Amino acid sequence: MTFCASGLSVLPAAPAAAPPNAAWFPEAPSPPEPAGKTILASSVEELFQAAKQVQPGGTILVADGHYSLPRLLAITTNNVTLRGQSGKRHQVILDGGAIRHGELIGITGAAGVTIADLTVQNVKWNGIKINSDRGADKVTIHNCVLHNVWQRGVKAPAMPEQQSDHGPRHCRIQFCLFYNDRAKQFSDDETDTAESYNGNYIGGIDAKNTTEWTISDNVFIGIQGRTREGRGCIYISENGRGCVIERNIFIDCDIAIALGNPSLGYSPLQAIDCVARNNFVTQCPETGILACYTRNCQILNNTVVEPKSRMRRLIWVQKSNEGLRVENNLLIGAPPQIARESSIVRSGNIVGDSLTETKMGRGQSFLSPAAVAQAIEFSSKLEADRKQAAADRLKPGVQRPEVLAAMRQVHAGFNGQSGYVAQFGDSITHSMAFWTPMGWDEPQRYLTHEDGLPNRPEKMRWRDYVKGTRDKGPEHANDSGWRVGQVLKAMDGVLEKQKPEAAIIMVGTNDISSGRVPEGYRAGLEEIVSKCLASHCVPILNTLPPRRGHDQAVDDANKIIREIAREKQIPLADFHAACLRVRSGNSWDGTIISDDGVHPSGGESNNYSEENLKQCGYALRNWINFLVYRQLYFRIFAAEP
Repeated sequence: MTFCASGLSVLPAAPAAAPPNAAWFPEAPSPPEPAGKTILASSVEELFQAAKQVQPGGTILVADGHYSLPRLLAITTNNVTLRGQSGKRHQVILDGGAIRHGELIGITGAAGVTIADLTVQNVKWNGIKINSDRGADKVTIHNCVLHNVWQRGVKAPAMPEQQSDHGPRHCRIQFCLFYNDRAKQFSDDETDTAESYNGNYIGGIDAKNTTEWTISDNVFIGIQGRTREGRGCIYISENGRGCVIERNIFIDCDIAIALGNPSLGYSPLQAIDCVARNNFVTQCPETGILACYTRNCQILNNTVVEPKSRMRRLIWVQKSNEGLRVENNLLIGAPPQIARESSIVRSGNIVGDSLTETKMGRGQSFLSPAAVAQAIEFSSKLEADRKQAAADRLKPGVQRPEVLAAMRQVHAGFNGQSGYVAQFGDSITHSMAFWTPMGWDEPQRYLTHEDGLPNRPEKMRWRDYVKGTRDKGPEHANDSGWRVGQVLKAMDGVLEKQKPEAAIIMVGTNDISSGRVPEGYRAGLEEIVSKCLASHCVPILNTLPPRRGHDQAVDDANKIIREIAREKQIPLADFHAACLRVRSGNSWDGTIISDDGVHPSGGESNNYSEENLKQCGYALRNWINFLVYRQLYFRIFAAEP
């Protein structure tokens, strides 16, 4: 039985910026059909309401979408399943970036909870918190993505000493992807300072007082501290017992697996009867697999590839480890480091310089030789992809050489107000969401790719140079409902009084309201451009955004805009093309274009992250105009004569 709680819908999931993927990632089996009473949630409000209403044994199905959560989502009911409706984990995104609350999903006082087929991202502390110290038990986390979580993707805190034998039992974390886009920074977590952990308090799974957990078939990529001294991707401590860690892949992290650490709490041991077997580790320079204060644990048939390790700790055995077995591991690099001898069995381990030879019965067995080779190169491929994506973000601002040459001639006669940018247009320009952030924020923090230009003016901020950002209204030649003719009548006063150095021009959305481009539109737009050029003001033409039910009229108007820009050799900020780049097909409707089908959507109009550019239409317009303006500033306005 399924019912849908009431509430406003959320934005559809963004189609781009898919998480890392490869054919050799462990493939999750299809989940079973939802059990018990099922609630369908398709908005943030519905999701929180469902968490309150769901009955024991019930299921919360979350529709595809991007959910910006304002607070912790608490699950407090036994045997509840929270999962994405489609089964596609990258299509259901629970995001903690807007509020920066410490934890996103918390399981408290409940046993048998399952979280599956969704993404948890942009969380300051813990993505999924298993509050074992408050009764959470038998939790399964299946086929989830934990992305940009800055302390732990999954956390089960230590039990009080008097309850240390009653920690979380029989939990499973399987077929999940843990990845971060970059190393941790101080700004990600105000509690991780130079005086505390120096920006290195970060890991993947941190579980204490565990009993018979299974952590299998997961992938960890880029879990790194600020100085590459982060914590374990999988960390078992405080008397963890009977845990199985197998068939996991670790790429470009700091520490892969840590069975314990040197800092003892109230327990004299960190891990008992735990096994780490059949795992693959590459490019984890701090430590591959650690055993420290353990008893009767096993490190079996793992492959660790770290031929140039600075620490030479592919397998590191520290402190007391009675009954430890280290057998049949394949180590490309250094042999196991045994810092303190205990009763340890070591046999069948092979240490080599390369993977050129097949080592039968040694190392991991779940990845083929071809997959291993690809895994070793995977982080380099990801880095190349990220650099290309960063370069692509700047392309909308790049102007053709002939345009820059023509505008240098226009600007050569300029004797007006340096830095003043006029805004000519209709309500899409009249909105305070457009261009005003340039007057109070610093957009260069989103310039992540070196393109040969400085990020900001020398010895000043952008907001120190750019003027007129808040000049809105008819006296500034922009207003709601305006068409080409009204801009033409009003702009003379702006050119005469303000003497702008540049002018951003977007007009036409109201002109095409009838479903066609009216006669005289082209001539009017050409006259607007000509007036700017005659005043030695550099015009920046903007194409019109998509408009619901007006596809042909928008295309016809934009064809005119692009032709004028090309014929007159003037800068073009192709807003329409940018909209379709971040939102293909009709997915712009209700996302970067608001529910009225006409205006760009609001929100964080000064947040130019790739993710926000897919959600906030005004941020996208601000960004591409800033990119064009930056080119003009350094190539023309501030260039040496």
